Amino acid sequence: MSVIDLADAKAFLDVIHDADDVKLQQLLDAAEDEALQFMDRDSFGEVYPCEEASSEPASEPLVLPDSVRMGIYILLQANYQASPTDAEQLRKVAETKLMPYRCRLGI
Repeated sequence: MSVIDLADAKAFLDVIHDADDVKLQQLLDAAEDEALQFMDRDSFGEVYPCEEASSEPASEPLVLPDSVRMGIYILLQANYQASPTDAEQLRKVAETKLMPYRCRLGI
């Protein structure tokens, strides 16, 4: 289950049809997974700071920082709409958006 709603992702991509909904959902799930891997996190539960998330269930709905949400949208766009060359550039932009939330960089 995605953290980002499919309708929001479709709005970002300017997709107005339902023909690709299954494909878009799979790509959205993959983009979220890619973002988590890049940020070296297990979940979006406590996106900032990098301390371990508490084991208690969250009492409030999850709210992603806007730059993390944008990074995921850009990764989705790279997979759905971009040429291979453009996809590489979009991934670099997404990494820039996600970098402040990356953990365990080891200084």
